[in-house]
Amino acid sequence: MSLLDSRRVRAAVPVSDTADPLHPALIDSDGDLTYGELADRVAALAAELPAVHTGRRLVHVPLAPRRDLVLAYLAVLSAGHVALVTPPEHEPITAVYPPDLWLRPDGSFTPASRRADSEPRHVLHPDLALLLSTSGSTGSPKLVRLSHANLVSNADAIAAALSLTAADRAVTSLPLHYCFGLSVLHAQLRAGAATVLRPGSVTDSDFTTDVRRHRVTLLAATPHLVDLLDVQGVLNDLPSLRLLAQAGGALPPARVSDLAARGRAAGWGLAVMYGQTEATARMAVLPPELAERHPDAVGWPIAGSTFRLEPTDVETGDDARRGQVGELVFAGPGVMLGYAEHPDDLALGRMHSELRTGDLARIDADGLVRIVGRRSDFLKVMGIRIDLGQVERTLRNQGVPCCVTGTDDSLQVTYRTGAQAPDEVRDRAAAASGLGRAAVSVRGVDDLPVLPNGKPDRRRCAELHTTSSPGHARKDGAVLDAVVDVLSPLVGRRIVELDRSFAELGGDSFSHVRASVGLTRLLGDLPPDWHHRPVRDLVALADRGRRRRPLFQQVETTVLLRGVAVVTICGSHVGLFRLAGGAHILLAVAGFLFARYVLAAPDTVDRVRRTARVAAAVAIPAVAVAAVMLFGFRTAHWSNVALVHWLARPQDINIFWFVEALLVVMWATVAILAMPRLRAAYAADPWRFAMIGLVVLLVPRYLVLALLGGPLRGLPGTVAWLFVAGIAMAVADTRTRRVIAAAVPVAAAIGFFPDGDRNLAVMAGLTLLALVPALPVPAVLVRPLALLAAASLHIYLVQFQVFAFFGPPSVKFAAAVAAGLAFCALSNFVLRQWRSLPLTVAALRRRMATGQLVREDITSCVDARS
Repeated sequence: MSLLDSRRVRAAVPVSDTADPLHPALIDSDGDLTYGELADRVAALAAELPAVHTGRRLVHVPLAPRRDLVLAYLAVLSAGHVALVTPPEHEPITAVYPPDLWLRPDGSFTPASRRADSEPRHVLHPDLALLLSTSGSTGSPKLVRLSHANLVSNADAIAAALSLTAADRAVTSLPLHYCFGLSVLHAQLRAGAATVLRPGSVTDSDFTTDVRRHRVTLLAATPHLVDLLDVQGVLNDLPSLRLLAQAGGALPPARVSDLAARGRAAGWGLAVMYGQTEATARMAVLPPELAERHPDAVGWPIAGSTFRLEPTDVETGDDARRGQVGELVFAGPGVMLGYAEHPDDLALGRMHSELRTGDLARIDADGLVRIVGRRSDFLKVMGIRIDLGQVERTLRNQGVPCCVTGTDDSLQVTYRTGAQAPDEVRDRAAAASGLGRAAVSVRGVDDLPVLPNGKPDRRRCAELHTTSSPGHARKDGAVLDAVVDVLSPLVGRRIVELDRSFAELGGDSFSHVRASVGLTRLLGDLPPDWHHRPVRDLVALADRGRRRRPLFQQVETTVLLRGVAVVTICGSHVGLFRLAGGAHILLAVAGFLFARYVLAAPDTVDRVRRTARVAAAVAIPAVAVAAVMLFGFRTAHWSNVALVHWLARPQDINIFWFVEALLVVMWATVAILAMPRLRAAYAADPWRFAMIGLVVLLVPRYLVLALLGGPLRGLPGTVAWLFVAGIAMAVADTRTRRVIAAAVPVAAAIGFFPDGDRNLAVMAGLTLLALVPALPVPAVLVRPLALLAAASLHIYLVQFQVFAFFGPPSVKFAAAVAAGLAFCALSNFVLRQWRSLPLTVAALRRRMATGQLVREDITSCVDARS
């Protein structure tokens, strides 16, 4: 069955009815999905949904740039049900509008009720197709109600305005739950063009490589995203680029002129657009060839639509001669059905024929629209009517990136530090507003807060000015700076996006220790899922209030076990004491962190990328040590250097067994989860999948040791169960599951070693890892413990080489720890410089090409090369 076989489907799904069935529709890490294949897949998924004649259902769709989720979204529309599209953090919305069906992470649907004959929860109007949060309020229960006709007409108009053809390829540079990002997908599908589904951010180091490889022709961006693309050098390094489509906020006219001129020279155009969620997506487009001539305009209305001005009593300064400026009112097939603020509103039909945009504008004689402000931007401060938008635009045009808010007695300017001095910003704001300097509050931040859709987070900016005292606001900014200072060197980014988590920014199991301890020192006890929370939310933890520094500090169990384990390993080897089993505990910890940082990635490509990052951090220092042992002391074998000793000489004692086993099991796990069926099974229930894997891996654990024993206890196949046990512990989402995830491997540890003490140590470590998220540690010991935990691998690698040079056990132990710490520092330095080299060289090349070379760029490149 084809998507295009029936009139109902054509009306419901924004997909071209003339697309070449062999042409790619979606492109991702799994390859191309043609329009013919897309039609078949969507039809099959739609057939799995309840028939419409039994009642239309509200389906929750946490939409993301993944093939299975996009297909499921289209299937919901195709089947005639209503899609409630949200970001992953959907609780504030789904609590108000409980869905009938939930879309699971694996792309399958789960009914809210277990009863097969359950009635729909809501009365849904026949025209209703899609529910979206209003722009900038992704957690608000106020939704925009859109119809099938809204989606199709707006996608057709956008495709026509941007001259989209089947040859175009767009990339998901914006979230799909954001109306602008979703409209890009719709327009591409209506034009018979391809969409590259790419998770992650444009700040990812391989974003440019990906868009070049896929020959992307269209980039959609908000003003914030344009700046990030420019920092990454994407706009100067993408030969296939045809069009930069900008919306989601106004760029300063000077910036528009600059981008348009650069695009003209490089062979691409800048299309400035204007839209709102309430108009389905976009309302106006300024053709690229006119961007330099009219840099302050948003263009003409899209096909089938009109604008008019509603008279207003708002004074707008010099531009506001009577009759010139008014509130912009939009009419056309893209105007929403209306808002929903309660589930009962879902039964309503069309409530609006026009959309009052809230924007103040001028319309030229030829119909060209120029936005001059917003009604809500006008505020009386000290009795003087102030146009906040105009003040903000004036400051931005003067080189001050800022967000302007205000109260009845204060004009608030939040600006990016480094642009200008605070007093200068205050003077400029006072001059632009006509207020005295005393009525202007300024706050400098490293990065202006933005919403997930890239627009300024005005509420957050205002909060920086409305705390109990200026000192508290400065402290809040200082906390933000301190958090960024902790994370920035660990993730290798100069720009830390506040709406992304530590894991999304590139954090891994090696940087986890320093991040955890550093943030705990700044913010107090961290929640268990801190590494998956946006950085902005971590900064907000400081608002809980800080007491006097306690005698004890909570330390994550993964950090504690790494630090203690390496001490027991090294101390046992020199004879200070006898407490073995630490390396096997570390293997379980590695599995735990692998689940948190690698398997949390949504697709295979990202998992491979993250695994490669961890593997490099493990393999490079191990190979270096093995090479020194082989060529310097003749105490190693070539298979040690190649990290395949487990395969070449499995019966030999192998001091590198831990590294080899870890690498093999990591890559095997990623390879297994790359298989579509197994990947879907893991996405559906990670804990169940991991526990099945654990049980399977217990077979070689018992069988091999029963038959052979000896050094084979370090082979990848005989210790893989520990790694997978760590995964099961990490993904266990209930207390019962955590207990089971602890009980099975603890039972398996019985008899694993001939000596009972070692078995007990492993059992204790596994129990703590599964059941205790954090433990109190004397504050004075936290920093030394963190250093040991971060350097645990390096101490493990160098210990045997150091032992040979010293006599007393205590000296051997101290020397091994010191050497491991030094080796860790050296390794981290080399890896940081290696990872930052491509970016710094690209920045140097870009600035040389544009004549903007500065001393800092030369210094950073020289430092990187050294």
